Amino acid sequence: MHIEDLFTPAQRVLVAHLHSRDQEERRAGSTDPLRLKAASPEVAHYLCLTAVHQRARTLVEFGTSHGYSTLHLAAAAQHTGGRVFTLDQMPEKTAAARGNLRAAGLDHLVACHTSTGDVFIAALPECVDFVFVDFGLHAFAPMFDMLESRLAPGAFIFVDGWSAVEQWYMDPDWSAFKSRLDEAPDYLTCILPLQKSHLIAVKLS
Repeated sequence: MHIEDLFTPAQRVLVAHLHSRDQEERRAGSTDPLRLKAASPEVAHYLCLTAVHQRARTLVEFGTSHGYSTLHLAAAAQHTGGRVFTLDQMPEKTAAARGNLRAAGLDHLVACHTSTGDVFIAALPECVDFVFVDFGLHAFAPMFDMLESRLAPGAFIFVDGWSAVEQWYMDPDWSAFKSRLDEAPDYLTCILPLQKSHLIAVKLS
C-alpha cells in the first residue's frame, strides 16, 4: 500500500493537478503572491506517513496555501481519527484551500483559519501532537512560545527548509530557532535532507 492509496481516484487527480500547477508556476518564475508554493510530494508523503505512524490526533499546519499538503494531512487524519487545523494569512488562499478540500470530500476533517498566529493558536485544542511549519521562521518563531505549552510529549515538528544550494545556517532566524531546540533538553532534533534541508524535532517531555 502506498500513500496514494489513502486517496480515492478523484482525490488523486486533484492532488496531481495542484502539484502540476505548482511546478508550472515555479518554472515560469511566478512572483504572484497567490501562487501555490506547495510542499514537494516527498515532503507531503513523509508528513502523511509520519502522522499515520504517530497516530496523530491534532495536526497543526502553519501555511495552508491552496491545500496541497493539507490534503495529505487530512488523508492521514482520516486514518488516525484526527483533525487538521491550518492557518494562512491570505484569505484568498484559505478560500482556495477550502474549495480543494471540499472537492476532495475531506473538508469535514480540516478547520481552515485566516488570522494572526496568536488568535489561531489560542483556538487550538490543548494537546497538539503534530506540527508542520510551511512559512518563514521569522513569522513562526514568535508564535512558538505560545504553541509550545500545547505540545504533547512525543509531539512531532517539521519545519520546511532551505534548498540544497542555499545555506540554512546563514539565516539568523533559522540558526536561532534551531539552536533553541538543540540546546533544550526536552527536544530531539535533526536536519532531514530531502529536496531541501528540513528541521525536524520531537518533544521528549
